[in-house]
Amino acid sequence: MFERSRADVVDIFEEVDEELRRDKYQDLLRKYGPWALGGALAIIVGTVGWQGFEAWQTSNRETASDSYLVAMTQVENGQLALAAASLETLADQGTAGYAPLALIQRGNLALEQGENAIAAEFFEQAATAANDPLLQDMAEIRAVWASWDTLSFSDIDLRLSRLVNGQSPFRHLARETIATAALRAGDHERARTQYQFLAFATDAPAGVQSRAQEALALIAQRAEPAETIADDTAAEETPVETEETPDAGDAGND
Repeated sequence: MFERSRADVVDIFEEVDEELRRDKYQDLLRKYGPWALGGALAIIVGTVGWQGFEAWQTSNRETASDSYLVAMTQVENGQLALAAASLETLADQGTAGYAPLALIQRGNLALEQGENAIAAEFFEQAATAANDPLLQDMAEIRAVWASWDTLSFSDIDLRLSRLVNGQSPFRHLARETIATAALRAGDHERARTQYQFLAFATDAPAGVQSRAQEALALIAQRAEPAETIADDTAAEETPVETEETPDAGDAGND
C-alpha cells in the first residue's frame, strides 16, 4: 500500500514536471516562435526562389539558343531579311551570352550586304555588351575592319593596341591590321617592323605569317626603285674627273 502511494506520488511529480516543461516550451514558442517560423519560411522561400531562378535562366538560355539556331538557319537558307529581324530581336531580348553574339552575326550580315557603317555600329554594340573577352575582342577588330575606309592609321593603332599588347587570341590579326594601316599610310618602317614580328612569331597562325612575308617582299620591291633612282641621281650629280693632256704647242721648248 505504501509502495503504491509512493509510486503515485512519483507519477504526480513527473506529470507536474512535464507540465512545467510544456509551459516553458510554450512560453519560448510564443516569444521566439514567430522569428523561428519566419526564418524557416525564408529558407524555404529562398530555396524555392533560387530553384525557380535557375529554372528561369535555363529556360531563357534554351529559348535564346533556339532563336539563335533559327536565325542561323535563315541565313543558310538565304532568308536574310528574316535572319536580320530574328538577330535584332535576340539582341534586344536574349540572354547576356547570346545578345552580343547576335549583334556580331547581325553585323556580319550588314557587312556582306555592303552596309559597312551599319555593320560597324552592330560590332561596336557587341563589343560594349559582351562580358566574354573573346567576343569583345572579336567585335572590336571586326568594327575596325568595317570602318576601314573611314579610319586613319592613328585611329586603328589606338583602337587595336590593347589587343596587340595583351594575350588576346586576336592579337596577331590586330597587329597585321595595324601593319596594313601603316603601309596604306606610307609608313613603311612601321609596317616593316610589324610584319617582321609576325613573320617570325612562332605562335602566329600560318596564314598571318604567310601574308606578313608577302608584305615584306612587297615593301622591299617598293624600296628598290627608290634606291635605284637615288643611286642614279647621285651618279649624275658627281662630276667626272678627266686627266688633262698638255697642248701640242706647249710640247716644245720656249
